[in-house]
Amino acid sequence: MGTNALKRCVPTARTVAYLEKIFPQIPQPYHALVPDHRKSTVPQAVTHVSIYPYREKPFVRIADGVYASCPELCFVQLALVLPLHELLKAGDALCGMFFIDPSSRNGLGSRAPLTSKRRIESFIRRNAGLRGSAAAKSALRFVVDNAASPPEAFLWSVLSIPHRYGGYALPGLEMNRRVRPSKKARKIAKRETLVPDLCHSESRLAIEYDSNAEHLTSRQIAKDSSKRLALEADGYKVISVTTRQLYDRSEMRSVAHEAGARMSRRIQIRAKSFGNAQRKLYATGWSLKAYHRREWLKGEVSEGGLKECVQNSESGLEDCIWDGSAWD
Repeated sequence: MGTNALKRCVPTARTVAYLEKIFPQIPQPYHALVPDHRKSTVPQAVTHVSIYPYREKPFVRIADGVYASCPELCFVQLALVLPLHELLKAGDALCGMFFIDPSSRNGLGSRAPLTSKRRIESFIRRNAGLRGSAAAKSALRFVVDNAASPPEAFLWSVLSIPHRYGGYALPGLEMNRRVRPSKKARKIAKRETLVPDLCHSESRLAIEYDSNAEHLTSRQIAKDSSKRLALEADGYKVISVTTRQLYDRSEMRSVAHEAGARMSRRIQIRAKSFGNAQRKLYATGWSLKAYHRREWLKGEVSEGGLKECVQNSESGLEDCIWDGSAWD
């Protein structure tokens, strides 16, 4: 679907009503690409002119009659309007293995990544003249593939991005990389492969994010424990990071120094902007609630009766508890 599709793109009250019906999670105003400087005729939509001759198909069909920017173009467009840390969070979500699902127990669902750093890089290379490409290319270096949750992605950012942006610049930390354990470790874990949340294979370092216990089943707790024991049996140093630690800058400083020591990398902060940059990083946090309609998150535009809302640390959203057996 190329730019010719924009010739018929004019937001109307009818299209707004249609979008509200099929995509109740999308917050307003809707943003629509148009081929010229026409203005939206409805307050729920904002238009943006797009005349760039894309080198590949920039739009994907997401519903009957509805097309959206492909994930790679989406990242470039976001680079025009978002500050760096917010852009990294959005990139981590596009390249991550999760989506927001307020009906699930921890507020998240699992899926294959919508895109990857490699695919975004390829798109930028083929569309180098597109506005936002330069900023997107610069930020892409600090996006991570394959995060399983927003807190995991934030944990990686705190430990990995450069000092000048508020991170500890620990290199080579891979997210959810599958490793093959020894026979002894396989016997402990009762599985053929292990997937540490963060891993530095060369130094045998694994960093595990331990979410709030109330969101874990006893089966998941046992599974996480056996994974840790199996990793330790293979000589890995396993560092666990709780939600409380992740929220606390001083706690994460200790985690970073412990990880750095294992990697034989002494952390020396020389960037004068580090303190201010890290405050911005933490102010951005990992919540994705701004990208979803509040009424949808609270269950006010879905079937069922809203009973209670609790803060969910996994997704950073208000996790809605429903009457009935929605979580069974």
